[in-house]
Amino acid sequence: MAISTFFLYRMWETAASPVRLPVEVEVLEGFRAGPAERTTGVAEALDIILESAARRPTELVPLAKAAGRVLADAITAREDLWPFPRAAMDGVAVRRADLAGASEAAPVTLRVRGAIFCGQVWDGGLGSGEALRIATGAPMPPGADAVVPRELLRWGGEEVLIGVSPPEGWHVFAAGEDARAGESVLEAGTLLGGGQIGLLAALGYWEVPVVGRAAVAILATGDELVSPDSPLKPGQVRESNSYVLAAEVASLGADPRLLGVAPDDAEQLEAKVREGLRADALVICGGVSVGERDLVRGAIERAGVRLRFVGVAMKPGAPVAFGLSSGCLVFALPGTPGAARIAFEVLVRPALCALMGMRQLHRPATLARLSRQISVKPGRLRYIWARAGLAPSGVEVAPLPGQGTATLRSGSDANALVVIEPGQSTLPEGSRVGTLLLAPIGLPTAPGRRPFVLGITGAPGAGKTTLIERLIPALADRGITVAVVKHHSHMDATDEEGTDTWRAERAGAEDTVLVGPAGLVKRKRASGARLLDQALAESGPADVILVEGFGQSSLPKLLVCRAGAESDRPAPAEPVVAVVGDAGTCTASLVGRPSFGWDEMGRIADFVLAQAQEFEGAAEA
Repeated sequence: MAISTFFLYRMWETAASPVRLPVEVEVLEGFRAGPAERTTGVAEALDIILESAARRPTELVPLAKAAGRVLADAITAREDLWPFPRAAMDGVAVRRADLAGASEAAPVTLRVRGAIFCGQVWDGGLGSGEALRIATGAPMPPGADAVVPRELLRWGGEEVLIGVSPPEGWHVFAAGEDARAGESVLEAGTLLGGGQIGLLAALGYWEVPVVGRAAVAILATGDELVSPDSPLKPGQVRESNSYVLAAEVASLGADPRLLGVAPDDAEQLEAKVREGLRADALVICGGVSVGERDLVRGAIERAGVRLRFVGVAMKPGAPVAFGLSSGCLVFALPGTPGAARIAFEVLVRPALCALMGMRQLHRPATLARLSRQISVKPGRLRYIWARAGLAPSGVEVAPLPGQGTATLRSGSDANALVVIEPGQSTLPEGSRVGTLLLAPIGLPTAPGRRPFVLGITGAPGAGKTTLIERLIPALADRGITVAVVKHHSHMDATDEEGTDTWRAERAGAEDTVLVGPAGLVKRKRASGARLLDQALAESGPADVILVEGFGQSSLPKLLVCRAGAESDRPAPAEPVVAVVGDAGTCTASLVGRPSFGWDEMGRIADFVLAQAQEFEGAAEA
């Protein structure tokens, strides 16, 4: 199926070069303001708008106030994160040379000099024949180059008996596990959320360069409009457009400034326009067509706005004008609510994203399967409100009833816009159509649907936990709920001896629930070898379960690779569906698998969703 100029050129994300088709040109009945004028195609209109939308200046804000802002400059790690090598397990820090040739049959005895915990530093070094008790996350003492886990130790007073010869870096997180000094960790244009804020804090950024917020003035026009709290008199309607657009502007992190309602009076309207031109962008709703009381075009021209185009070949939303005044972007939109919102989505929203310095200017786009037939009058690029969801076959979309330009209901129920070619009139059920996603659509929620379980595996220090931390918000942005199961091979007891929960379990309790101001933790007695199955059963409802560890399970897995992170364990069992990180450091047998970098969390999330849909389809079959 051919995709429209706008959809293919501006919205479809592909590694191939964008394809530009001829721009649509159409004269709209009743909208020609002059014999030389023509309507502008959507792609051409977007080119004109985005060429004029210069990014706002950079400003420094405190880290505590950076959430929701857009990063103005790329961020480079100033130091290694973490800045020192750390123990990856509870046990003892040792010198490998002392354990050369050690085995169960010929163990080596080391003298234990003391203990080191998180936040402490061991200054004395580690001499020949010595060991140091160490907690997970504690800095490695000078001279130590491996950690022997607690479960492999035999204690005898101040000595420890070890029957294993560890490889280099065994159970040690290397310095720079998460980021290395000089490494680029965040790109300009990144929207800052909790994950990014935490990374910046850990790297010592207490001030952050962000793009200045765009001020967006919003003006409604018409004698018939009254405020939402006003009783209606004959012929009046309550004004809603400015509230809709203010909410959309605020959701982008910009600053909406409501100018109220201008009456159908040329002088008063011009005064309101001049007030709005003080902002970075001015959006006017209503009065832009060719009726006797449509005064907006004259008002903005008298206020000094230089018009770039009038009329766009789209439906709804054709009566759109765009111009400039001393750097202020001026949009005149239709007054009917449905048409105003679609015109905002297609033309205004990308411009505001550009002003705010965002990397992604457009809504996510996909090809979706129509759940029922659509019939429209051909001639213009069409946008239809719809509901989209994930099905075993992929994204499925259902057009909503009540698609009049003045209706509000369909737009309020929609999470997607279907894009229909100018030359198309009837699209049967099952057709694949271009679809813009206005909100995350999530996975199918059929009764009894099982979650998709994905393994996260790799060598100690490769960044498995880091991947999970970054992947969870990327999946959440797509409406996906996530649970996490983590394997702790050294956890041979759920609590230290003497604690309340230890005493309850010892007395025979199957479950113990800890409750406090910070939340709730459930401890359940393990029941044998099938620990993963039990953990999955206890994980609760979620769309996706990420399992860290269990590399020899039959789960589909993402393999995390990082230069310098090596494992003494067997290679993970198949299927390994993709590699994340430094793909060149993974085994040769993985060449040709899908590979993702650390700055591609959006692509990784989409890949996980595709795997989940395949899993759902296989379960249905």
